[in-house]
Amino acid sequence: MTDALAENVSRGPKPTLAVSEQIAHLKSRGVTFELCSEAEAADYLRTANNLLRASSYRKLFPIKAAGAHAGEYAGLDFEHLRALSSLDRMLRACLLSIALDIEHFARIEILDACEEHGEDGYGIVLDYLHIKLNHKGRNHIEGGLKARGADGDTHDEYSGDLIAKHYDTDEHLDRMPAWVFLETIEFRVFTDFYLFCAERWGDGEMLQRHYVLKSVRALRNACAHNSCILNGVGKASKRGDWITSRLVTDSLNEHGMRRTKSRRDKLSNLRITQIAETLFADSVFCTRPHTTERHARMLGSLRSAWKDVRAIFQKNPTITSFFDFFFKLVDIWVPSSAEYSQM
Repeated sequence: MTDALAENVSRGPKPTLAVSEQIAHLKSRGVTFELCSEAEAADYLRTANNLLRASSYRKLFPIKAAGAHAGEYAGLDFEHLRALSSLDRMLRACLLSIALDIEHFARIEILDACEEHGEDGYGIVLDYLHIKLNHKGRNHIEGGLKARGADGDTHDEYSGDLIAKHYDTDEHLDRMPAWVFLETIEFRVFTDFYLFCAERWGDGEMLQRHYVLKSVRALRNACAHNSCILNGVGKASKRGDWITSRLVTDSLNEHGMRRTKSRRDKLSNLRITQIAETLFADSVFCTRPHTTERHARMLGSLRSAWKDVRAIFQKNPTITSFFDFFFKLVDIWVPSSAEYSQM
């Protein structure tokens, strides 16, 4: 047994804390209740949120390193946690809506490009399945579609009938055209199909957009699963081989946001990179006026909410610098959003 595991076992499971005990625990870690009373905090923890999610934003605040209060959080009031939780909810709603629209219009782009390149709609799906994919990958997609189109418990209530109409057990997906395939596959498969199309047509710009769509997919999944976003914007990520798309960095350069240390620091955080690439993709794929106006309104509401609470975060550069950077990106790629923050 490793030392870490032994220590974990010796600690045992953490006890369930009553709300009053949760507040006492927060106070023991230096959290104050000056901007938000203990009674308000107790009501919030009972009816609006839980301690695990609310306290996750504590990571954005420094910890005192010395003195009688070493190990406690510095300058952290419960109201900060409450405000960040609300901002995060609004941010997730904005980004999820944008990501869903990006996915929709990227699929429309593929159909339009198929016509432009003289594809019949059937051959490109077959070539993707039998040339691009190996046996395992092809079986995974075909098996999933077959299950969703079949009768019984696995039948997909929303797209099962469409799949069944175009799926033949003997011919596999030979009767499924691109416009049906695109309507029924998940985002992960779509991004791979998008890459296949880019390579098939020798489209370098489309190839770069494929990498952007991978970021959009990752962020969409996080937002759809209601994962906290803001609690991780204050640190660099273990990025591996994931780098910011050239399309994004070129666009930032063109709009006057040069490759400064500040920009590098922000984009060294994978969450912020995915947010940046999603906002960029919004400007590329979501060009219909009604869609851009809807996104601008949502982001304008978020900007207004941030302005309302910004003053309480003045002593926390981690949070203020993130939102300053975020809204600079918004102003580049969704510029009309600023006018809606005044309404």
